[in-house]
Amino acid sequence: MLELVTTASIITALVILASRRTRLPGSTFVFDSSSWDQDYLEAGDLPCPWCQAPTRETDQACPSCERVFGSPVAG
Repeated sequence: MLELVTTASIITALVILASRRTRLPGSTFVFDSSSWDQDYLEAGDLPCPWCQAPTRETDQACPSCERVFGSPVAG
């Protein structure tokens, strides 16, 4: 019985260690600040379609190239 418990414990520890080592940096969704809803919105934001700068859900224009989001195409 002791061998079974020891073997199960060792296997569990190895699985946990293997999962931590194979996880890519940034692959987990972790809330770093107290404002979890803002972190949630920023985690799914897309970059600017023109200059690829990071944007926020609440941005009306790109903070880098200043092009307005959702504006009609000139032409």
